[in-house]
Amino acid sequence: MNAFRKKGNPKPVDALLWAAVLALTGVFFVLLLHNLGSLSLWMDEGFHAMAGQSILKHGYPLFPSGHIYYKAILYTYALALLSAVFGQNEFILRIISLLAVALSLPLLFHMVKKYFSRWAGLAAVIILALSPWEVENARLALYFAPLQLFCLLSLYVFHKGFFEDHKPSRWLAVVLLILTPQVHQLGMGLWFCFPALLFLRGLRRFLKKDVLVPFGLVTAFYGFMQVSEFFFWKVGYVYEKTDSSLRGMVNYFFSGFSLGYFKEFFKSFPWMSLTVLAGLFLCLGARRAPAGGQDGEKSVLFRERWLFFNMCLFFPLLFLGFFRTHVQPRYLFQLYGIFILLFCLSLLVLGRIVVEEFLWPLIPALRGRRASRALGLLFFALFAFVLADNIGFSRVRAIVQRRYGDPIATEIITRSGRFEHYDHRDIGGYVRHFLKPDDVVIAIHVVFGYVYAGRVDYWLWSGGPGTWDAWEKTAEGWRDFYVGARWLNDLAGLKKVIEENPGRRVWLIASPSLYRRDHISKDIADFVLADPGRLVFQGKDGMSAVFLWNEKPAVPAAERHTIEGEWLSALSANIVYGDVFSKQAALEFRPGKGRDVFRYRMSDELEAGHYRMEFRLAPATGSAAQLSGPEPRKVLGLTIVDQADGAKLRTISLQPGQAQASAEFILSHASKLRLDFVYSGQAVLTLDWIDIKPAGE
Repeated sequence: MNAFRKKGNPKPVDALLWAAVLALTGVFFVLLLHNLGSLSLWMDEGFHAMAGQSILKHGYPLFPSGHIYYKAILYTYALALLSAVFGQNEFILRIISLLAVALSLPLLFHMVKKYFSRWAGLAAVIILALSPWEVENARLALYFAPLQLFCLLSLYVFHKGFFEDHKPSRWLAVVLLILTPQVHQLGMGLWFCFPALLFLRGLRRFLKKDVLVPFGLVTAFYGFMQVSEFFFWKVGYVYEKTDSSLRGMVNYFFSGFSLGYFKEFFKSFPWMSLTVLAGLFLCLGARRAPAGGQDGEKSVLFRERWLFFNMCLFFPLLFLGFFRTHVQPRYLFQLYGIFILLFCLSLLVLGRIVVEEFLWPLIPALRGRRASRALGLLFFALFAFVLADNIGFSRVRAIVQRRYGDPIATEIITRSGRFEHYDHRDIGGYVRHFLKPDDVVIAIHVVFGYVYAGRVDYWLWSGGPGTWDAWEKTAEGWRDFYVGARWLNDLAGLKKVIEENPGRRVWLIASPSLYRRDHISKDIADFVLADPGRLVFQGKDGMSAVFLWNEKPAVPAAERHTIEGEWLSALSANIVYGDVFSKQAALEFRPGKGRDVFRYRMSDELEAGHYRMEFRLAPATGSAAQLSGPEPRKVLGLTIVDQADGAKLRTISLQPGQAQASAEFILSHASKLRLDFVYSGQAVLTLDWIDIKPAGE
């Protein structure tokens, strides 16, 4: 197959394309900065936040349990360094991933442009920037985005060093191949660059010293990492180890072959996966060019590079098929840039085939003319537009503008069991604010409990092996690997802690796992939820919550209202604390963040009838500057909506300076309510609570 020929001086076109790529990267970066730190840490972000805290405290990632977190150690040190300079918060922890993706975009363009086609490079950047996979990982304090950057850079430097014979790049490639698994051990898939070199350049080239020495160093280091993980890692591995023999080690890492990871690409990107697979067959079946001639040499290089990147995708996928791990699409993310590269390259070749094999016989005048090349690019663009799966600005915008309660449809998240974002920050922060030295803290998710509340004494978890194998038997009993909290795995254990500490407040920081029977048993959940008075705080996700026992006097558990203001998921407001508020907390809106639209879904069903809704608007805390001009008539608008049919039952406006407000509405049938709020962003308003009661009470 003939390579695409570059005629004339490409510099003006290249300069324009580089300007377009850099502009797109800038827009991408600025767009994704929006609300980057507005939502709580979640998923595995807590492990790395805790590791960063430990590095700042001890100099190395020593967890409170006494175990060292070796996993992703280079990434956790980067988090710690940034946190030491700017402080640790959600925005700072996530900015590393966003920077990594922003750097990956021009790097991918450079790679594709240099080795194949500038137009394929531009298409690859556009697809990557509009991919929910990329955007999700760019906004997480996890290692996947930095790992992708390191993998792309390693492949580029490896090819430059060992295929283009650039001697300094060979040792730089060795350094990168050793550093990348320190971002995450999935980076060890780069080892397959060496077999690719063997297949493409032959045994004679492979057996030379400049290849064997780097190959031996990288192989030995990867072997050392695997042995170290098996014998020394207590946290961060996938399955519980039971046999320390050589056979047990092999069984731990390998347990038969599975096509699970191949299927993951097909689940999320069916047309793109078929295109990449078709491109592989085209590449393998391509005719070798004649021995002489510049075009023949370009054709050979084109095919060799194409095969190299195919091997760098398919060899790691085959390896993951043998490797024992939970099959998750996120574990493929480091290969996603190569996947897109091969997708664009396959379409580029398909466009050329359409022109040469179908249009040339029909219209011979097209042969050898610029129109032929232009038509090939036109078909390439058409194929890319039709076959690129699950991309688009609307999907990217939905991720950037995500709030608590919004459904998450991205495959990379949902097959991890998370269908909406969880609020660990506010529930932990609430406990931290009221926590006394002699209190007892129980948490379902101990890592986030420790990160946000600062302390966890007991871990509540009744799920069996496979749900989260994070327990170990110690001299003091069963504890979790991460925080070292004592493990409670049944209702009797929970009741015992509460009953044996009558003079101490007992807090339960409950994650959404409370509603999953494979995580928390029904009898435990029923006991926790039996007395609504125990609920003292609810997270902005409407599921995470804080429950309190043994409070004497019963504050903040004494007062009960339908909705506490601090439970609402407003991004323009902050939780404020004080004895004048119900449950000693309220939600204060302040100008400066603009208009804010949010909603609250009630979990309890109301019977048909006539209802009265009451509001308490408390005085603002501290000083707050009002806008110049007349005071706005409406600061907070509320629409009561029937969740069953979407009918709007009543719209209410709240004004600044109010202390109390009420409104009535009629519900014609039993249903759950949804409250839609609009904050104007024009004046200070502090919302303490909302009550919904039958109008006669």
